[in-house]
Amino acid sequence: MINIAQFYYKYGTMDSSKTANLLMAVHSYETKGDKVLIFKPKTDTRSKPNIIESRAGLSHFCIDIDKDFNIIDYIADNNLIESTDAIFIDECQWLTLTQILNLCFIVDKLDIPVLAYGLKNSYVKNELLEGAKYLLYYADKIEEIKNICVYCGKKATMNLRMVYEKPIYNGNTTHVGDTKETKDYYIPVCRKHYFNPIIK
Repeated sequence: MINIAQFYYKYGTMDSSKTANLLMAVHSYETKGDKVLIFKPKTDTRSKPNIIESRAGLSHFCIDIDKDFNIIDYIADNNLIESTDAIFIDECQWLTLTQILNLCFIVDKLDIPVLAYGLKNSYVKNELLEGAKYLLYYADKIEEIKNICVYCGKKATMNLRMVYEKPIYNGNTTHVGDTKETKDYYIPVCRKHYFNPIIK
């Protein structure tokens, strides 16, 4: 049998509609009658438990997972291998190397496509996030979900953390924030404005 499934990694900056893109892709599958599974790391605490939600108001049931969660065991134990047409992962930058290798197994051995959406770089010196690094190693297809800099309209490639209107360049890379908060928030920026933000 020829394996046709692929492992997709779709990344973008904060506020680039990653989750909305995921949910629209899920809708496309489900309108054709396909069965999908959606997983979200528990690291993302912005939504209610077992709910994936976009800023545009779209939402869907999902399965919250921690770093020890084994997706292969889950689909095998629940007899979901034959009935699953695709697997979606939101906030995939929080996945572990083991989980990413398990997703490779699902694609290569079980012939189930995996579509992973998330960030690539942290706000700390624009360093690659751990999960993103391994996704860049192992994904079959890597696609950028483009966004623009809030200051100049050029392509945004970085995430700038602002706390009380001051840029923050050091800290915990697993700090979870949003773009709609007022005290501690993220904005998508180009390189120039990452290092030289316009402070009002």
